[in-house]
Amino acid sequence: MGFATVFLAQTTYGTNTAENGTFKLTALPPGSHELVVSFLGYETLSHKFTLQAGAKLSFRLELTPKANALREVVVRPDTNWRYNYSVFLKNFIGQTANAAQTHITNPEVLYFHFDAQERILTAEASKPLIIENKALGYRIHFVLEAFEVRFANGQTFHAGYPRFEEMKPRSQMQRKRWQKARVQAYQGSLMHFTRALYQRRLEEEGFNVRRLQRLPNPHRPPEQEIQAGLKRAREQRQGLTVIKIDAAGKEDSLAYWMRMSRLAKIVAYLHKDPIPYHQLITQDSANNALRLQFKDHLNVVYTKEKEELGYVNRLTFGPRRAPSFQTSILSLLQPYTFIEANGMILNPYSHIVEEYWGWEKLAEMLPFDYSPPQE
Repeated sequence: MGFATVFLAQTTYGTNTAENGTFKLTALPPGSHELVVSFLGYETLSHKFTLQAGAKLSFRLELTPKANALREVVVRPDTNWRYNYSVFLKNFIGQTANAAQTHITNPEVLYFHFDAQERILTAEASKPLIIENKALGYRIHFVLEAFEVRFANGQTFHAGYPRFEEMKPRSQMQRKRWQKARVQAYQGSLMHFTRALYQRRLEEEGFNVRRLQRLPNPHRPPEQEIQAGLKRAREQRQGLTVIKIDAAGKEDSLAYWMRMSRLAKIVAYLHKDPIPYHQLITQDSANNALRLQFKDHLNVVYTKEKEELGYVNRLTFGPRRAPSFQTSILSLLQPYTFIEANGMILNPYSHIVEEYWGWEKLAEMLPFDYSPPQE
């Protein structure tokens, strides 16, 4: 197929196929990559491969027509499109200073669906999104595979294949601004952390990593007991404040059970000592790759850069405080995953991030072939 888009996911390496469907990508760095082929009306194809230094690889790739490509599509007006789009921008592009300079040039390709019962917003795009990040100097072609916002718990998720294209600066001054902004976006990022972990240079690069446990709150009664206490207290109250103390000194009142219901169900315990490398990464004997595996959660503090004010003030009714060091939480959804020297976590579905990394979205994203200038 001629003029299909072929690229390595989250890199600046890409091209289009010739009229006869052939393509060539040269000067690729060694390591693990994900080759993506995109063509309108066909399912996006991705193929993971490992390239050894100096090696050449050949592939024959066949695209499959989308199941609904030949069916009649009825497009109905979406009265909530503007609101859904604002939610999409907030959770996809982000709310950072860089996000304010990032915009989607073809938003009309987006379609939204809101499940009122589950309170989940999903989005899909009929074509790759074209995103111009004027803060970092990249034009991103993003093949959106999945996007959802769960309003019940505030969780967001998106997946897809970004292709980076460097924008042409208008002046040498703009080029320097982009270079400085890229360094700032890189410092403390998940990519920076993964590279430092791969090289066993966490402390030198400014990362403080501790084990974080999340356990049931020992001071909170079981939920069933709380609900039974609330029901009992409301039935006995009859317009008066009734307080009962049993033989063991345990209070039984509406105020008490309301207070118990407001206690956090889960409490976090942060370990004091740093985690040794052998409890974070091991060499996998099967494929000689570096395996990321740890207990509970990782509390990651980047000590060389403070939080953005937008992050500090993100909660309307939250307590006001001065910016502190950037703190993020990394959790595994699977027993283990693999990491690469370029900062790639091979399986994007293997982990979730919270706090600062969770707040930073696509406006902070850099290609895997980015390298900060050497001091």
